[in-house]
Parts: sequence; structure tokens; C-alpha cells
Amino acid sequence: MILSYKYKLKPKQSQQQTMLHWIAMLRSHYNYCLRDRIESYEEVTAPRLGNYSDLKRKGECCPLTCSISKNSSLGEPFKSSGKRRSTYEMQSAELPFLKKARPWYGTIHSTVLQQNLRKLDMAFKNFFKHGRGYPKFKTSQRFKSFSYPPNHIKLNGNKIYLPSIGWMGFFQSRKIPDGFTNRSVTIRQKADGWYVSLQIEDKSVPQSQPLALDKVKTVLGIDLGLKKLLSLSNSETIANPQFEKQLEGTKTIRQRRASRKKKGSKNQKKAYQKLARIDQKIVNQRENYQWKIAHKLVRIAEVLVFEDLNLKGMIRRCKAKQDELGRFLKNGQCAKKALNRLIRDCSWGNLKQKVQSVAEKFGCHYVEVSPKFTSQQCSHCGHTQKENRHKERFLCLNCGFLADADIQASINIGEKGTQILGLSQNKLLGVTQKVTGKSESTDSTNSREKSVPLGVEPTNPRQLSLFEWMNGEAILC
Repeated sequence: MILSYKYKLKPKQSQQQTMLHWIAMLRSHYNYCLRDRIESYEEVTAPRLGNYSDLKRKGECCPLTCSISKNSSLGEPFKSSGKRRSTYEMQSAELPFLKKARPWYGTIHSTVLQQNLRKLDMAFKNFFKHGRGYPKFKTSQRFKSFSYPPNHIKLNGNKIYLPSIGWMGFFQSRKIPDGFTNRSVTIRQKADGWYVSLQIEDKSVPQSQPLALDKVKTVLGIDLGLKKLLSLSNSETIANPQFEKQLEGTKTIRQRRASRKKKGSKNQKKAYQKLARIDQKIVNQRENYQWKIAHKLVRIAEVLVFEDLNLKGMIRRCKAKQDELGRFLKNGQCAKKALNRLIRDCSWGNLKQKVQSVAEKFGCHYVEVSPKFTSQQCSHCGHTQKENRHKERFLCLNCGFLADADIQASINIGEKGTQILGLSQNKLLGVTQKVTGKSESTDSTNSREKSVPLGVEPTNPRQLSLFEWMNGEAILC
């Protein structure tokens, strides 16, 4: 089993300066090796020193130039055994010469430099194999961490030893279980201090396996939203706290104060540090709330079905509009700007990642389905029409079924998930909601007034066209 724990460090002032110095040098080395890879590939595809010689046609080529490796020009491309080296191995073999040419790189532990190259190599693998973005040059704001390989650090209670840095304390918020060994260690700088992420592993404890599909009894459909962060198929809703909006006023004030400070002064640096702590507080509140939601959903059902939304397309800028004279017209971007900010504050992508990791840990199934027509289709009769939904209310124009639009969509999402997994709804446990009359009661422990039920209520109400029975009350359509 593999687990990840995060702790806040308590480094000395000298240790903080050392880690800051390391991060600056590692960022320069990362960008240098990235540029080497890009230029080496460009020389192969479009050579600048000459043309390749064609041995079949025996064409002229002066000067004769060719590249041994299209990935890197650093280090030896072949091992002593004659085998070709990978790009990482070529750049890693150049590290001893780097320390001789630039002695200040000798202060960094050798394994940290190697892990920095592995990070770059993994970025290229993600691009070619998994279709992620092409690796970019890192700025000082986007490079804030360095890593150690396994079995290089030491732990003693609430103290940790980092090679070439020394011992430092950390806040031991929870103890590491017995039998687990360190797999990798990452040191990260944040606005409120330094953190260490420990990835630990115990091979004797097996990873949890997902529950067999023939034993699944509960399925939960989940609809994502803005006002209601999540709408569940069991008629529950989870509110959206909008943490960024709560601290919007404080953030605006600190931004204004930071912009008025003298450029390059210590006061400006302090002002921007306070501003960064606001953003860090928003991130901490959001992550804490999302982890609680993830554990709550796993306790409710054994299969969690989410809608697969195109998040990048939802927050994309509107296309520019121009008239015949080339003047720009209104395209609605000002109105969409607030919507984009609210979507980013919801952080649906991070929420789904947390739910998926927790579901895998507890042996639950995580499924994503297409959201097409889930908010327009009636779960009772299956009729699909755009006019069925009006804002927050769903009213089927075919059978007259009335429900909350988001909860209705979550029911359809759950049904799509059962179809993908091949589950039979007859074997699943359903939640039946019965309408029963309740007498008015005055309890001293609960002073809130309760609604008075109608004199005559059907035990199994028929769907009506003018009003609908919901929770013991008649509600107009």
C-alpha cells in the first residue's frame, strides 16, 4: 500500500536560505536542459549547419553534418558496453562536468540534481504518451520544489534529516504507521512556509481492490453545479461556500496596498507576501472542504457516477467579433468573466481527482459519463425536450413530472453509470420516499414551527398537472 503524508517544516534561517538558493539553481538547470532538448530536436528536423548527405543518390553535402541523438547534445550518447543511452542518462552523465564548470552547483546534493532531470524527462513522457501539454520553461513562480529519491532521508520523531541541509523539525500532525518505508520525499515552498511530502509504502499491505460488480448494491449519481456544488441522486445537495468570494474584499485591499509600495523595496515584498497568504488560505479552505466531501460520498454509495465536463472549454474566452470596418463588437466576455471566475472557484477537476483517489482507497467504483441531455430528459417517462427545464425547476411536458432540475440530472447520470457498468437496477437498493401526514408538535427541545399537514393526503399521490406533493405539502408547478 502507498500513502502520502504532508507536514509543515520548521527550518532555521540558514536552512531556508540554502533551500531558496537550491531552487533558483535547479530552475536554471531545468530550463537549460529543456532548451538543449528543443535545440537538439530542431537541428535534426531543420539542420542549420548544412544538409544531410544522401548515400543512395551520392549527393553533395558540404559541410557534412549529422546529429547522433535528436534528443540531447549533452553527455556521451553511448555507454561503455556500446548500448545507446536515454536522454535522461545523457544529461545525467553531464552533471560531473557541470559541477567543474560551475562549482556552486556542487553544494546541491547529487541525487537532487538527478531528480530534477527525472522531472523534465517525465514531462516529455506525459506529452508524448498521455497527450499533455508540451514542457514549458519555468519561471520563479512556477518552480518551488525539489525532491529526494528513496532511502536518503532520516526520520526521528518530529525531526527529519535532509542530505546537505541537515536536521530540522516539523509539525507531526499524525504519526507514520509502523512498517512503512519512505519511497520519495518532496520539499515544497508555499506562501506560509515550507512543507515536506512523504510518500511511504508497505509491500506487506495489499492495495484495496474495487468491489465486485455483482456485489454492488448502491449507485450514486452526482451533478456538478455553481450555486449547489453537488446535487446527488438521493435528493441531497452540497452547498458551494465560494471561498474566493468570501475573501474577495480582503484580497482587493491587499492588492491595492501592494501596488502602492515602492518598487523593489522591502515593504513591497512584505505586502506581496501577505497577498500570497490570502491565496494560500483560499486553497487550504477549498482542499479541506473537498476532502470532506470525498469521504462523505464514499460512505453513501459503492459506485460514484460523475459527469464528464469539458472544463477547459467552459472557461474559454469568447471569440472576438468584428464589423465590416474591422471594429470590435461586444461578444459577451465581460459577463462571462464572472462566470469563469466562479467555475475556477468550484475547482471541479480537483474535486473529482480527490473523490477518485478516496474511492480507490476504499474499494469503490468511480465512473464518468457524458452529460448530454441529462438535464433535459425525464427520469420517469424518458421524454427528452429542451423546454422541460426552466432554470432550477424541471417539469416534464409529457407526463407532468416535477422535480429539482439538478437532482433530476443526477438521477439520469446515475442511470447512465449503471448502463455502462452493466448493473441491473432490480438488484440495487432503492430509496423510497413516502408521503405521510405528521401532526403538529411543540417540542421544548426544538422550538422551530412545523408545517401543518393537509386534512386528506393520499398515501401514494398521483402526479397532478396543477400542483405536486413534496415532503407532505402541496407545491404549485
